Amino acid sequence: MTPTDRVRARKVRNLVKLIAEHLEAMQRDAHGLEYDPWRAEVDHLWKETFRQISSLPERLQPRCLEMIREPWTSYFSSYVAASGGHGIAR
Repeated sequence: MTPTDRVRARKVRNLVKLIAEHLEAMQRDAHGLEYDPWRAEVDHLWKETFRQISSLPERLQPRCLEMIREPWTSYFSSYVAASGGHGIAR
């Protein structure tokens, strides 16, 4: 693994931690004023997470995809599917 790949994998881990914190806040305050900004930020964090994973060599991508499986499944089923699939920022 190159130093650049290590940095990307570490960034994915850190992004997943941030996403988990955001999702917890969103669950606590689903109807509050901060929900929409938190949601927009989570969408951006997911976009950056997938950008980092796609920048890794193919042989390293499965490890990172496995790392995000649980939070992505939770996020997608709770927030994206509930909004009709319009949750991810483009």
